[in-house]
Amino acid sequence: MINLNNLVIANHLLSVSDFSPDINIAFAIDKNYLKPCGVTIFSIIKNNSDLKIKFHIFTTYFDESFFNELIAENIQIEVHILKTDYFDQLQTTGHFTTAIYYRLSIANILNNKVDKFIYLDADILCSGSIKELLNLELNDHLLCAVRDSSMKVQDITNLGLPKNQLYFNSGVLLINTKKWLDFKVFEKFTQLINKKNYEYPDQDVLNIILKDHTYYLDEKFNYFSKNPIAPVFTHFVSTPKPWSICAINNESYLEYYYQSPWRNIPLDAPRNYKEMKKYAKKLWFRRNFLQSFKWFYMYLIGKLKQ
Repeated sequence: MINLNNLVIANHLLSVSDFSPDINIAFAIDKNYLKPCGVTIFSIIKNNSDLKIKFHIFTTYFDESFFNELIAENIQIEVHILKTDYFDQLQTTGHFTTAIYYRLSIANILNNKVDKFIYLDADILCSGSIKELLNLELNDHLLCAVRDSSMKVQDITNLGLPKNQLYFNSGVLLINTKKWLDFKVFEKFTQLINKKNYEYPDQDVLNIILKDHTYYLDEKFNYFSKNPIAPVFTHFVSTPKPWSICAINNESYLEYYYQSPWRNIPLDAPRNYKEMKKYAKKLWFRRNFLQSFKWFYMYLIGKLKQ
């Protein structure tokens, strides 16, 4: 069993003033998501200038040079550097890394400091006010989240859940700190995670544990469908991510990216042969045929090496 008292090995507070925040917002990331996390924070600040917000970043690496630009009188950022030996032993699938597990310890680390907090994935863009979440009464609910309606009934029943059970996406969570700790979520998670292989390891297990303890929020707070609504949080759940040159339909993200402290840093290049193919197609539709042929050739070479 992990010793949660030794999980944080360093703290860094970026701030120009001390205040009591209206809301605490937490991220759990590895080095690769540091820039996207910053863009997410930038988008929240831009659309919520009337709020005092404290951001918590749980990570293994941090470079404060760009984040200093985000600090204002109503903004604090605290970075918690984690020791991740335990998490690094857990299962991963697809593009997920063991950083998906860092969020599980946030309530334990923030215990006695915050009553509730919003957890966000770093592939999220804020385009509206979050005040509604501030005023939401959790009462006896341990967690507030948004339903993932794309989950198939068979996938839900394979987890041992009833076929009519709602399944939530874990990218946006409003967490009741005391209830989370009283229910021993972290301890129950450690008992289940190695029972079998999961497609979405952390999310699947949280859905099993919290099936009767979740209040479901409106889709606008974790929007990743094609429904015609005005989102507060847009979640870019698929790959490539919107900060990649091969991403499509990422105009809304780029609008904030090119205003943020990271505006002069080029978008990420394709990471593998599949993304090379997507970028070649994107260039073709833009009638940039020469570059399209170049990237399609690189895709073929990359595929042959697999």
